Amino acid sequence: MDAGGTSTRALVATPAGERVGLARAGGANPNTHGTARAGRELARAVGAALDQAGPRAREDVVAGAIGLAGVSALRDDRVRAALVEELLLVGVPADRMVFVGDDEVAFTSGTPEPDGTVLIAGTGAIATRIEGRRRSRSADGMGWLIGDEGSAFWIGHQAARETARQLSRGTALSPLARMVAKRVIPGRRPVQGREHLPEEHARAFARTLTGRPPIGLAELAPLVSEAFAQGDEAAEVIVNAAAGHLAHSVHQVRTPGERRPVVLAGGVLLGSAPVHEALTRKLALGTAGSPLSTAGCTAGAAAWLAALEAGAPADDTRLHAVFTAPTRDGRSDAA
Repeated sequence: MDAGGTSTRALVATPAGERVGLARAGGANPNTHGTARAGRELARAVGAALDQAGPRAREDVVAGAIGLAGVSALRDDRVRAALVEELLLVGVPADRMVFVGDDEVAFTSGTPEPDGTVLIAGTGAIATRIEGRRRSRSADGMGWLIGDEGSAFWIGHQAARETARQLSRGTALSPLARMVAKRVIPGRRPVQGREHLPEEHARAFARTLTGRPPIGLAELAPLVSEAFAQGDEAAEVIVNAAAGHLAHSVHQVRTPGERRPVVLAGGVLLGSAPVHEALTRKLALGTAGSPLSTAGCTAGAAAWLAALEAGAPADDTRLHAVFTAPTRDGRSDAA
């Protein structure tokens, strides 16, 4: 399973990598959604996948791996026990399941190597050093309030600030500010007249955003890529700054001169060509000679880790490719 903050994906596969059950459920990060909901979503996803796999699937399970966002919550034995209990209720042999971090699964989805670095830039952002397929250290991942620099939230926040600045000036809006204002306050126009200042229009924009969940600013990130394609100067600044923050996080967890692989994952890196290209250029300055790859199917990567637990050879790169190939709809599951 790959259990993130937004969705959970469960895959049942044979030791040869044949996919016999695949199901989705809601987010299962215990830090974000609470232990009870996380347990229910884990159970719902894996239970449905096992139902697809056939009537004997539960008793035939030999190993399982759960890549869990917020895996640090399992340091609390009560949280771990509650999640295990939910799995047991749907007939999952919890004693054959191992919990790992979602960053460990994301890394594995992009390479069969045991050591390297994974950079995840989605709603949030974190860079993790992987050793022996396990997390050894990380940079950022501090959440939207004090970190996650270069993430979709960070990019959307910068876009909103730039839009407010332009609205305050009362001059013609750039492509970026025009798109953001249209998304946030559609149909509204500055009130004409001497007594109405441009900054009041900006304050109306700000009040609208303030009344919404802050993390929703991540939804503005794709507009930056669109404006970048139109030559918007502010969008270019935001894209390059985001790439710089992400590259810095990668360099924080690597040692100078190492040649271990770097895996890129998350919606920003897989969905924004401008950020991906700018990041690749910046990474080349400090990771020359390191293989750079994008994440594959993360649920498949978790299944491959389970296969290793069951005795599959770690050096079989063909088998790894079978497990981590994107799903039929082209999704990597790491976006």
